[in-house]
Amino acid sequence: MSNTIAIISDIHGNSWALEAVINDIHKRGINKIINLGDSIYGPLDPIGTIDILVENEVTSILGNEDRIIIEHLNTKNNLILEYLSKCLDPIIIEWLKKLLFDFNYEDNIYCCHGSPSSCSEYLLEKVYPNCVANKSSIELEQELANINQKVILCGHSHIPKLVEINKKIIVNPGSVGLQAYQDDQPFLHKMENFSPHARYSVIIYSNHSFKINQIAVPYEYEIPALIAIKNGFPDWSRWIESGRA
Repeated sequence: MSNTIAIISDIHGNSWALEAVINDIHKRGINKIINLGDSIYGPLDPIGTIDILVENEVTSILGNEDRIIIEHLNTKNNLILEYLSKCLDPIIIEWLKKLLFDFNYEDNIYCCHGSPSSCSEYLLEKVYPNCVANKSSIELEQELANINQKVILCGHSHIPKLVEINKKIIVNPGSVGLQAYQDDQPFLHKMENFSPHARYSVIIYSNHSFKINQIAVPYEYEIPALIAIKNGFPDWSRWIESGRA
C-alpha cells in the first residue's frame, strides 16, 4: 500500500498562493501536508496564511525568516519586520516559537528548511561572487553524511529541484508564494523561477520506492502583487507577478 504526502515551502505570507495550492492538494485526495518553513515573512497576509495552515493541520518547521521574526520583530531598520510587527499577535509568535528546526517523517523522510546544519544555508546551491551554482557531489555527501533517511526535503532557495546522490533523493518543492527574490548574503545574488505559478511537490512512496511530482499551480497572483505595491514593496510585487528579480 502506498502513502502520499504534499510538500510545501516558502509561503512568505502569500495566502492567495497557499489557498490555491491547498485546493489543488485536496483535489488530489492528499491529506498529509508538510511545510518546510518561511511561512509568513513578507509584506502580504501573515494572519491569513497562519489561519490556512492551522485549519488544514499542516505540519510546519522553522525557516530562517521565521527565526528572524522571533528574534528581531521589534527591529526598526527593517521595513518588513515593521509591517509584521503591526500585524502579528502573541499567539502567532508562540506558534512560530514552537516550530522544530527539523524532523523525520515515518523514519524514511528527513525534513529541514535550508540544510541539516543551518536553516540559513542552501543545501543544493552555493553562492559565489558572480553566480549561483549547484553544489558538487562531494559537498552534498559531506553535508548529508549524518542523514540516514533515503529522502531529504529542503526549501529556502525557492527553486524546485530533484537531485539523487548515493541512493538518496533530495527534493526542493520550490516556493508557494515568492517565485523570485534578490539577496545580498553571502554575496549579492538572484533566485528566479521565471513564472508566477505557486510551486509544491507530491511524494508517493511504498516500502523503499518513491515517486516525486513537481507541481506548478496557477492562481490570481495579481492580488498579492497589488498588496505588495500598496504596502510599499514594488520589488516584491515584481517578484510575485513575474518570477523574475
